[in-house]
Amino acid sequence: MVLGELRRAHERAVDERRIYRVTFTAPNTIQVDVGKVAVIGTTVTDSAPLFAAAQPPLTLPGTTQFVVVPGIPTNPLLTPDGMGTGANAIDFDLGNGGGGTQIYFQPDGRALDGANRLNSGVVYLANPTDLSSSRAVSLYGSTGRSKSWTLATVLGGVGWVQ
Repeated sequence: MVLGELRRAHERAVDERRIYRVTFTAPNTIQVDVGKVAVIGTTVTDSAPLFAAAQPPLTLPGTTQFVVVPGIPTNPLLTPDGMGTGANAIDFDLGNGGGGTQIYFQPDGRALDGANRLNSGVVYLANPTDLSSSRAVSLYGSTGRSKSWTLATVLGGVGWVQ
């Protein structure tokens, strides 16, 4: 569901030449908003009146939440796509300190933050009481591409696999 929403927002931003804002709110809500038609060469982002709900907020199913379950790999070399440290369940804007919860997909496909900087990051989700249910979705700001990850047993420990 998370991967699908990111990919749809990215695709629609490019197809419609609009800015799409995706907001993750703990414990389990995703909101997608659409901006006004983009002016070529400009990246309008954080001005609230320019955005309207593209759809009603989505809620993750069942007991799934945006959460970091103790036991996931936290070494930056072992996190999904080497992004972050697994400290925050919603962790975008990694190039600028991390902890961001919003992504602005641009008409050229890039993902930016509210200050028009490239916005890469990762979001973790799981049943908070079940380490093995852990999943992650990573996002590259320069391309707006996202990937899904599953926590699995790897060489006697746990690691992220696609």
